[in-house]
Amino acid sequence: MNWDKIRSKVMRSLKENLLTIATLAGVIIGVILGVCLKNSTDEPWSKRDAMYVSYIGKLFLNMLKCVIIPLIIPSLIASIGSMDLSLSGKVGLRAVVYYMATTVLAVILGIILVTSIRPGAGGIAEEDLQEQTTKRNITTADTLMDLLRNCFPPNIIQAGLQQYKTELVYPGEDKSMDMDTGATIDPADKSTWMFKSAWSNGTNILGLVIFSIVTGVAIAMCGEDGKPLLHFFESVSIVMMKVTTWIIHLAPIGVCFLVAGQLLEMKDIAGEFLKLGWYFFTVLLGLFIHGLIVLPTIYGLATRSLPFRFIAN
Repeated sequence: MNWDKIRSKVMRSLKENLLTIATLAGVIIGVILGVCLKNSTDEPWSKRDAMYVSYIGKLFLNMLKCVIIPLIIPSLIASIGSMDLSLSGKVGLRAVVYYMATTVLAVILGIILVTSIRPGAGGIAEEDLQEQTTKRNITTADTLMDLLRNCFPPNIIQAGLQQYKTELVYPGEDKSMDMDTGATIDPADKSTWMFKSAWSNGTNILGLVIFSIVTGVAIAMCGEDGKPLLHFFESVSIVMMKVTTWIIHLAPIGVCFLVAGQLLEMKDIAGEFLKLGWYFFTVLLGLFIHGLIVLPTIYGLATRSLPFRFIAN
């Protein structure tokens, strides 16, 4: 009788996690396939040959990218638009404050770990790293202002395709003068350089999220007049979730060929796996510190109680 229970539990667990197990198997098979193809010839694989192997995986990635915007925007608008703002205002404000605080702390922790461990710097000399960083002509103020600019895109359609960024114009090695304002342009001080607006290819997720949140709040405040639009976005969200489920079930095949193709493009597989190992170590260390030190500390300060019983439950 006990064996029957154990067998039924195992079979139920396998059925519930079949996609995860199949995806993990796809990764393992992809690694084996990539290593075998890599060692099948003494000649290095060209970019085109590797592209043929990873072609199916790239199609899978394109399908995932295709449903990101149709899935995120309607889901956010539908979830926020269906909220009762009069009842959930205080709870929502606390949730936003908690989310922002934990996100900022997680970003700070990630920056500290990455700059101290440098998981992706294996095999790269210190001089090369400094040379790569000096090629980026950008200031901290421009980065922060570009982040805020992307929160409010001038064109919501363009936000699905491009992101705004500020580019500094290198003035040369000698000091010069701005002909319009008469200000001095010092090559050693980037804050005096001329700058220009530019658009880079890539989805402006931040702007789309802000637009979705504002639209959802507006729908919720409109009451019955906003219900038809709310039902529309709910229907779109349900349909896109179904499409996403179909695509996710292709993950084992797509991941297999994607991993195999990436291995064929690597010149030093051992070195890349070493970097990957350091990356995993950095991520696990960050999760450990954030989950077992930072979050329990916030819980203790907010509730004035020890978090151990809450963690145990």
